[in-house]
Formats: sequence, structure tokens, C-alpha cells
Amino acid sequence: MEPLIFYPSFEPPSDIWLKFSLLYFENFKPIVPYNRRHLLSNNFRLVEQETDLVTLYEPCYQDGLQASLQAIEEVEKILRDTYNRSPLFRQVNVLRIWQNPDKWQFLVFSEKFSDNWVYFCEENNLGRRTQDGLLMSEELAFLFMTYLAKEIAFHESAAIITDNNRFDNFTNYARSTYPTINRKTKFAKGIFNLIVPINLSQISIGQLIDFRNRNRNFLKAFNSELDNVQNKISEGYSQRDFIDNYNNIYSEYSREILTQGLGLASIPLAAYILLQNPNSTTPEYVKDTLGALGIILGGGYALSKGLKDSQTRRYCKKYLTNLERLR
Repeated sequence: MEPLIFYPSFEPPSDIWLKFSLLYFENFKPIVPYNRRHLLSNNFRLVEQETDLVTLYEPCYQDGLQASLQAIEEVEKILRDTYNRSPLFRQVNVLRIWQNPDKWQFLVFSEKFSDNWVYFCEENNLGRRTQDGLLMSEELAFLFMTYLAKEIAFHESAAIITDNNRFDNFTNYARSTYPTINRKTKFAKGIFNLIVPINLSQISIGQLIDFRNRNRNFLKAFNSELDNVQNKISEGYSQRDFIDNYNNIYSEYSREILTQGLGLASIPLAAYILLQNPNSTTPEYVKDTLGALGIILGGGYALSKGLKDSQTRRYCKKYLTNLERLR
């Protein structure tokens, strides 16, 4: 899975998104200035310190400058054509909200923007400067943070992700999020809803941290297998199809042996059981095992890509199995 820049907040506003992330995401990077890290919640700091899920990204001056210039250009379009562009925020007149001081309840910290953005907002009555940054409406803050996240993602060769779906119209218009990531994330949530025996709200952060750390390799395999079914998902491939595929997984090792004209009956039972063990099926291990059995193919061993692909599938199956036991 490619790196992800998380926005608009420092951390998800609810534990449910964070808990889901522990089970699914490889890593995501929230935009957190160094001097604001003390504002992180205890649970989020625990996840950041005890797992590899979170990497805090400290924005630099250039990030803020580029984002400010791009945000100004976008807002100027809305100022010129308010009514046609307001539906991007599901409003009839979004400028009326932006210019209402009662709506200035979202703080963007000063480390995230340049003076250009401050002067522009003040001149157009879009926000108020404070000691820590700039107060503005949530809609306008989301617009700015979208461009900041996009700027950072460009330099980090990453994608961006948000837990706020209220502004999907704008993110789609701005080409901010990738449809493949959204589709894959939604698909993964469906799998977890089918497999995890209880609601995530009933499982503590500590339990999920421990689960993630014990299943890290299996989680990586799970994501690899999700990547492999991307095209199928858009064609109606369901979460149940995915689960059933791994409940009925057929050993690639057995397949390779059979293609060489060797019956499974010729493989000693003890060796066959070892080959099915997901904890020991490294290429080197199976190479030695098959070598000891005299199975040498074309001057080499019948392993390579087939073995590695099979191990990924088996690790994915193991992850699904462990999810079923999660309580």
C-alpha cells in the first residue's frame, strides 16, 4: 500500500477510524507541527509510539507557501462565481458561511500557511487571526487543508486520505483522493464487518495494538491480496467472494508437484504437513525440503514466483483466520 497523508485534523475525531486503521492501513502521516504534538490524545500517542501505523509529518515553510497560493487561487474562483461553485460544499451560498464570524470555529495553525493566506482571508472577511493561527469556517479550513495535503503528498510520493466525507463533492472536484484507494478501503471495511466477531467499539486500543504487532506480516499480505483483486471489485466481486477464496485456498506447492507428474501420495505425510505450515514456508525452507525429497526440476527448484505468491495467499488466509478470533 502506498504512503498516505491524513487530513484535515491531527488525528481521527473518533476511535473507530483509528481502530480500523490498526487492522488495515500500513501507515499514514497526519500533518502535525512539532510544537503542537502535545495536543494529541493519549490513545493516538500510544498508537504512534507502540506501532508503525502513524508517522507524524511536520510541515515546512515551502509546504505552507505552496498550499496558500493554491488555496487563494481556488477561493478567488468561488468569490467570482459563488452560486455555481457552492454545491461543491453542498451549500447554496458557501460564501455566506465563510464570512459569518459565528462559523469561525476551526483553527488552522500558523505553521501550516504563509502570510499570503492570512492577508487574503482578512481582506475578504474569511477569518480571524489568533495567537496560534487563523480561525475560519470548517468548509474553508477543509479547502485549505486539502491543498496542503496535496502539496505534501506530491513531495512524499504519497496519496491523501481523510476521514471526513462531508466534503466529497469538493475532494472529487479537486481530484484529491484516488478512487482506487477509496474503493479498496470500503471493501476492506466490508470484510472486517463480516469477519470480526464483535463491534470494534468493544475492543480496546491496547488489544488492537497487540493484535497488529503480532500480525504485521499477515496484514501486509492481506493488503497485497486486496491489490490483486482491484479490477474484480469494480466488476462486482464481493467481500464474501474474497473470504471464500481464502477459505478454499489450494496449495501452490501441491499444484507445482502435480504439474511435474508427481502424485501427492509420493510425498511423505510429515513433509507435506510442513509444506502447509504458513509459519515455515519461506523459499529457502521449502527449497531445502523439496531438495531432500529429490524434487529437482530443470536443474533448479520449482519454487520462485509460485512459492512467493502462495506464501502471500497463505499469510492472507492466516490474517483472516486471526480476525475471526479477535475479541
